[in-house]
Amino acid sequence: MKKRLVFRIVFLLIPGWLVFLSGCKQAAEKPQQPVLFQALEAPRTGLDFTNKLTPTQDFNVFKYMYFYNGGGVGAADFNNDGKMDIFFAANQVPNRLYLNTGDLHFKDVTAEAQIPVDGAWSTGVSIVDINNDGLLDIYICRVGNHETLHSHNQLLICQGIDKSGVPIYKDEAKEYGLDFSGFSTQAVFFDYDGDGDLDMYLLNHSIHQNGTFGPRKDRLAVGNPLSGDRLYRNDGNKKFTEVTKEAGIYSSVIGYGLGISAADIDL
Repeated sequence: MKKRLVFRIVFLLIPGWLVFLSGCKQAAEKPQQPVLFQALEAPRTGLDFTNKLTPTQDFNVFKYMYFYNGGGVGAADFNNDGKMDIFFAANQVPNRLYLNTGDLHFKDVTAEAQIPVDGAWSTGVSIVDINNDGLLDIYICRVGNHETLHSHNQLLICQGIDKSGVPIYKDEAKEYGLDFSGFSTQAVFFDYDGDGDLDMYLLNHSIHQNGTFGPRKDRLAVGNPLSGDRLYRNDGNKKFTEVTKEAGIYSSVIGYGLGISAADIDL
């Protein structure tokens, strides 16, 4: 009885080994696939930016429901040297601009580029040559008029590129009429009226967390001054005019906007 039992066990195990060994041989013969992506650490790239968040008892996700939604990032050739640079928008730490020095290495030029540092809560970045001078400008969405957060959106106009190859910026949002102060998320620039210049649609978000919104007829009567979306028409000569209502855009208090794209859907 014992001999028969041993024989059966060996008989069952050997095919298993054969299949296993055969499978290993086939796997080894398969050509190795090239690696598509590789994680590079900050010491290698110089990109040491961290959007560090520190909740407090006075300001946290219960006070501001978008606390953990992040900032924004824009990649573009800011100094016209043919390499892609990176701009980081932050929440509780300063925004940062990194120039690409080649070989996947970047240099922090935030101070040299005169990027404003004011402790505001940034939420989104849009890259645009708003004045058509061949130099890229930066529009930054930020949070304003909310408890401890008091700020306005920025339009950083490139003043030129210095001899070191660093673009110099100045906030001209007020001059352009784009210094909105509310709950902005992201902006998109496009020629909505077909006149050859870039207009701007501003996506905002609501911070309404509980309770009711009241009767629907009251919400439809007027848009929300802080949360409702906005459309701005480019009139030229550094002047934008808000045309939200004329364009039929409803600036709702319940517009929980998170992202935006512009396209000709019905072409």
